[in-house]
Amino acid sequence: MNEAELEKIEEIYCHHREKIRKYLIDLLKSHEKYDYSLEGLQKVVHETPFLMVAYVVNDDCIQESPNIYKDHLKAEGKQGLNRRSFLRYITTKRDRYFMSDPYYNETSGKIYVLLYEEHDNKMLFFNFDIKSVLKELGLWEE
Repeated sequence: MNEAELEKIEEIYCHHREKIRKYLIDLLKSHEKYDYSLEGLQKVVHETPFLMVAYVVNDDCIQESPNIYKDHLKAEGKQGLNRRSFLRYITTKRDRYFMSDPYYNETSGKIYVLLYEEHDNKMLFFNFDIKSVLKELGLWEE
């Protein structure tokens, strides 16, 4: 992991948190026509830019769905995992959406932010490639 890049992302993120949050929520809201079934979430992930993976977590923070990627599902080893550790990245609560600080994802080698939505008695976890989001918003300079 590139520590300097993570620090740069964190600094930009800190200064533009509300703009980034609104942008990500708007991306998700543009797909509200889909339900939150596995098939519906597959469409959301496939069609939402910068969204790398999504999954459903119950009130006990146990993952109920497979990891949903743009082009495949990964169920093995994921369903039944306790996802409570991700909640430590959540620092602010507003309405039904929560957004984490940036964190390094060892599996992908990318830096993500987690946006999760409370929906009925479930939590929908959406992991976005934050560097790509910053580029899209014109906040990242190489």
